[in-house]
Amino acid sequence: MLTHAQCLSSVNPVGGTNNLLVLEKNSLRIISFYKYGQGNQYYEGNSVSDFELIEKAFYNYLSASVGYGLTWKTSVELETGYFFNKTQDYNLAPGYRLSGHGLSNFILSVKHSLYSNPFKRIYITGSAGTKIPSSQKLQWDNNVKLPVEVQPTIGAFGAVFTSSFVKENSETSMRYFLTNRTELNGSNKEGYRPGTSVYTSFYISRHLRAPWLKDNWTAIVQIRNEIRSPDKISGKTKESSGSTLFFVAPQLNYVLKDNWYLSAMVDLHVYQNFKGTQLGASPGITFIISRTLRL
Repeated sequence: MLTHAQCLSSVNPVGGTNNLLVLEKNSLRIISFYKYGQGNQYYEGNSVSDFELIEKAFYNYLSASVGYGLTWKTSVELETGYFFNKTQDYNLAPGYRLSGHGLSNFILSVKHSLYSNPFKRIYITGSAGTKIPSSQKLQWDNNVKLPVEVQPTIGAFGAVFTSSFVKENSETSMRYFLTNRTELNGSNKEGYRPGTSVYTSFYISRHLRAPWLKDNWTAIVQIRNEIRSPDKISGKTKESSGSTLFFVAPQLNYVLKDNWYLSAMVDLHVYQNFKGTQLGASPGITFIISRTLRL
């Protein structure tokens, strides 16, 4: 049964200088975001398809990340997430639904400052981490093993590498970010291996200033590219897997009492190209909250 649903992706880069750079020594940073993602249209390559097996796929996801500054140049971070649901509604009579829920993966990483020039306001960081599944047992529902697309975790270990480049211009209140996140996956106990995922994002950020506006609003526009190589099943390439996507994501940030950073973002797809026939992504929404504490 062909069920591949690209829209059930939960990774969402978090923009903002405070979220991307290495923490100060003995500082604690907490980031959480909620994301709703959905899809209801199939694609073949970059063209809309008339395939209609799934009427709609959607999920509700909550992520949490905790970082701690070990030294002035090195931080450690732990991130995880919980799917309240990953659901596929099928075009069958009577109506048929498959849905999973639960913890996703744990990612433990070390982030290091590779270059820092406060005078030129240029900062470069990199990180490496290990992906640990919350469970290696796949979920079942009414004696049916759920497809991988609605499993909260595929049960495979992996590695995650990130890098970020930040350039600030205090005179124009502008910031520019370039980030990359690469996820490599091993095989689970059933021989299923998700393809490598590469997320590249470019952000333009401007501090909003106006007589009628308080000095704590920032507007961000993100352009994101997501590339996924095909999945493997027992070493063989899975049909209808792998894709190249481009998104534009406008984001608005608000600083509350100089401590809490609140953001809202909308994902808008501008280009989708799939290998085989897959369910594409529709607009999604994300809400982010973060705070840094100095211990």
